[in-house]
Amino acid sequence: MQEEKASPPALPTGNERILAVLAHLAALVHGLGLPLPALLWAEQRKDSRYVAFQTLQAYAFQSLGYTLWALTILALAVFLLLGLVIVNALAPIGTEAASTLAFVFSIGVTVLFMIYNLLAIVAALACAFGRDFRFPILGGRLAKYIAYDPASPDTRLDETCEERFAVAMGHFAVIFPFYGLLGPLGLWLTQGKRSAFLRLHSAQTVAYQAVGSVLYTALHLIPLILILPFMIAVFSFGAGPAGDWANPVTAVMALVGLCLLAVGVTLGPLYHILGQWAGLQTLLGRDFRYPLFARLVARLMGVTYEDAAQK
Repeated sequence: MQEEKASPPALPTGNERILAVLAHLAALVHGLGLPLPALLWAEQRKDSRYVAFQTLQAYAFQSLGYTLWALTILALAVFLLLGLVIVNALAPIGTEAASTLAFVFSIGVTVLFMIYNLLAIVAALACAFGRDFRFPILGGRLAKYIAYDPASPDTRLDETCEERFAVAMGHFAVIFPFYGLLGPLGLWLTQGKRSAFLRLHSAQTVAYQAVGSVLYTALHLIPLILILPFMIAVFSFGAGPAGDWANPVTAVMALVGLCLLAVGVTLGPLYHILGQWAGLQTLLGRDFRYPLFARLVARLMGVTYEDAAQK
C-alpha cells in the first residue's frame, strides 16, 4: 500500500499577500517605512504565519539591510580615498583623475542604491504571487531562528525568538536619525499590554534613540551657528560690514563651536556602534540594557528587566 503524499502548503490568501507586499514596498521610502512592517507584524503575528514571517523579514531588510548598505558605501569611500592618497603620494595626479575617482564612487553608490530598491520590489512581486520569498542570507536564517516552515502549517512560530528579533531590528534601526525609533515606538504602543518584554525593551530603545538623535543633531548644528559669523568675516577678507565680525567674541564662539563639533564627531560613531551592539546581543538571547536609559525606563514603568525577561 502506497503512502499518501503530503499535500502542498496552502497558498496565502489575498489579504495576506497584500499585507506582505506593503511591508516589502515600505523599504522604498528608506527609513520612513520602518513602522509599517513592524506594526503589520504586531497585528498579524497571531493570525498568519506567512504575514508574520514576511513582515519580520521586511523589517529586518530595512533596518539591518540598510545598515549593511550604508557600511558598504562607507567602506567604498574609505577605499577610494586611501587609493587616491597613495597614488597621489607616489605620483601626483591632476584634478581630472580625482574627478574620475569621484565619478566611480557615485556610480558605486547608485548601483548599490538600485540593488537595495530592486530587492524590495522583487520581494513584493514574489509575495503578490503568493510565493514564500526569502532574501539572500537573511531569509533562511530568519526562518530557522523563529521556526518558520511553510510545509508544517500547524507548527507555531517561536514567539520568544519573534519578539527578540523584532526588538533587535529596532536597535539596528539606530542608523536612521529620529525616524529609526518609529519601529520600536510602534511595537511599544501596540504590544505593550501583551508582552512585558516588548514593552520594556522597545521603550528603552525609543528613549536611547530619541535622546541620542537630539544630541547628535545639536552637536552638529550648534557648532555651525557658532562658527558661521567668524567664517563669514574670514572669507570676506575684512572688506565691508562682514569684516567687522572678526573680533574676540566671534573668535571665542568659533573655538567653542569647534570643540563641540569635535565632541559630536567623536560620540557620533559610538552612538551608532552601541545601538548595533545592542541588536547583536539581543539576537544572541541576552537582555541588553543601555547605560542610564534602561534603569530610568524601568523605574518610570514600575517594572524590572528580570520580570520582563524571556525564559
